[in-house]
Amino acid sequence: MPTADTMGSEGKPDTGLLTTSKAEKKPKAPTKMEIASAIYVRMSKQKNMTRKQIVEQFVAEAKLSAAGASTYYQLIKAKLG
Repeated sequence: MPTADTMGSEGKPDTGLLTTSKAEKKPKAPTKMEIASAIYVRMSKQKNMTRKQIVEQFVAEAKLSAAGASTYYQLIKAKLG
């Protein structure tokens, strides 16, 4: 039976190895802002695309609320023009 000296802080035997390493991290999913920015760039290239249509696409693809999508639209428009 392991002694108290060889037990880790969680009551498990201390192997001296870290269980996570930077090399094992999963790539992060894109943020809602990144998704919305890509939608804005894609849709603003099309002719006759309205603000309302772009905001609706933010809600559908980026899973934003209507109010959040409207805010994102204004922020992205100010940043990207």
